[in-house]
Amino acid sequence: MIIEWVPYNDHKIKVCSQSLAEDRWLPLGLIWKSGGNQELLKTVQGESTEICKSGKEADSLALRKAKHWIDQNH
Repeated sequence: MIIEWVPYNDHKIKVCSQSLAEDRWLPLGLIWKSGGNQELLKTVQGESTEICKSGKEADSLALRKAKHWIDQNH
């Protein structure tokens, strides 16, 4: 499955949560921004308390965490 970049506030987000074991997924996302001669690539990931039961749930959490990071650092 190919995950598309999601535009958000002049950034792009790609969720790519990782399967740790059956029914255990680590939320993981990439934030990318390009402007002028600068590029930013930031990884956001879930805490150990945020392990999810499905990839879809983990991706949803990763997307929320990435948007939160952008809102805090924009």
